[in-house]
Amino acid sequence: MLATVVKIEISLPLLLPKIVETLNAEQELEEILQRKVRIEHAILEGRRLAAIKHNEQVSINRRLIARMIHVVCFLGEQELAFRGHREHDESLNKGNYLELLDLLAQEEHLLKDHFLSSSIFKGTSKIIQNDLIESVTTILNSKIFKEIQTANYISIQADETTDVSCRSQMSIIFRYVIEEKIVERFIGFFDVSSDKTGSGLADVILSVIKKWDLGNKIIAQTYDGASVIRSSKRSELLRQQGFKLPNHSDTRWNYHSRAASTIKTHFIELKNAFTHVIEEPNWDHISISTASGILDKLNDAQFVYLLILFNNIFIYTDHVFNFLQSKILSNIKSCISEIQNLKKNLEDLRKEQTVNTCCDEAIQLNNDFEYGDKQKNNLRKITYEILDSLIVQINIRLEDTSELEFVELMNEKMFDIYHNTFPECKLIKLLKQYPNMFEENRLRNELSVIYSDNNKHLPPHKLLDLIIKNNLQEIYSQFTKLCQLVLTIPATTASSERSMSTLKRIKSFLRNTMTNKRLTNLSSLAIEKNLLGVMAKDPTFVESIIDDFAKKKERRIELEYKII
Repeated sequence: MLATVVKIEISLPLLLPKIVETLNAEQELEEILQRKVRIEHAILEGRRLAAIKHNEQVSINRRLIARMIHVVCFLGEQELAFRGHREHDESLNKGNYLELLDLLAQEEHLLKDHFLSSSIFKGTSKIIQNDLIESVTTILNSKIFKEIQTANYISIQADETTDVSCRSQMSIIFRYVIEEKIVERFIGFFDVSSDKTGSGLADVILSVIKKWDLGNKIIAQTYDGASVIRSSKRSELLRQQGFKLPNHSDTRWNYHSRAASTIKTHFIELKNAFTHVIEEPNWDHISISTASGILDKLNDAQFVYLLILFNNIFIYTDHVFNFLQSKILSNIKSCISEIQNLKKNLEDLRKEQTVNTCCDEAIQLNNDFEYGDKQKNNLRKITYEILDSLIVQINIRLEDTSELEFVELMNEKMFDIYHNTFPECKLIKLLKQYPNMFEENRLRNELSVIYSDNNKHLPPHKLLDLIIKNNLQEIYSQFTKLCQLVLTIPATTASSERSMSTLKRIKSFLRNTMTNKRLTNLSSLAIEKNLLGVMAKDPTFVESIIDDFAKKKERRIELEYKII
């Protein structure tokens, strides 16, 4: 026991220096750790101040880009050219984009200081212009994409025309219903010059369907098959006679009818005008030759007969044209009825009386005409061939009309009859045309309720509006789907034709080298200007465009904020 105690007394002195050394080391370590925390704080504070300074510059830069975006939207909506022939500082006309920015810079120091001091990024090059146009269109299309995702059904309209550079352009429009509103959105122009076969055009449309992720929402498709040199001196001569010929239009169906009507109405004045050109010595040879040829036609008994015949035909076709072009048209059922009436009117013209009436009117225009029995027989044959051809074409275009008979389920004029005798055969055609889309029994019950309620005997678009405004979508869920389906079916390709008019204005002789991508982007800004205006009211609209512009490629200007 004594030995053990002695051993402990000997061990403690040996351990004390090590204990003291350990305590000193811990104290030094604590001091070091304290100094390290202070260094980190300093580094973090430096980073924070740098981030604040960076974000201040980003804020200025984004304000600059915002001004450029406003200019892009303005020029796009107004369908104005962006670039000038010469864009250097000494140019008298640098193009609308640069000239507008210069105009803004006269009153806004932010832009003025930027253009005077910046040597890295000015935002005025053609590449930046194209990138800004593309970013605006991207955000616009993202809005359309969101609309499509909420729509139950989509229909496609396609039409084709030739642009000023002799490229075949196909326009594609999407039609759908958002709540109670019918919406038609321009998707783009697609160059189909290399392959205009049915297979080639189908490939383009299928690629668009895949890109926009339409899935099984497509319920209808509408297609349409698809230059005049003007002289100011000649036009002035006609104005002196008190009229002028209508302007030629490749995208308007009734140009020829207006021309025929004008020629018939001003037949005598035209003959006098052409005679004046031939007899007066101060006209050029081309004008004299043209006038002589046209005057020969006006003195041709068969030509004048056909002029009057087609003018009579155009009376009925113009009515259908104006009806189908109407923007207030909400559904297809009335269109089918109007086209059927057109067919009946053409059939009524196919008779002997039509030939005699046209001959009599032709003689009133030119007393020198005489129509003998032999000539009348020939004109009768021609007349019947023309009318038969038109009727056959109408039948061909309407051969699938029976497939759309289900549209009559929504004919409010028939609701009283349907209340007593339910249109079972039309419902069956609907379910056959669109299988697995409706709950049959529930749809039948909802239709029966609608037919029995006089307050709901309304056209489809008004009835859908009534249901949505009263929050009855759940009660009439199947009927709501039917309304949306019927309203989504396009009655005409009028929207596609209107987009072709935009193409003619944007891709002109002075702008005939633009790429299809730029053409589509600029056309989107012009055609969807209403949607663009609505989106511009959102404070995040410009910010989202700047974000897209910043992320598309590496920029020589800081546009993205740092987290502080």
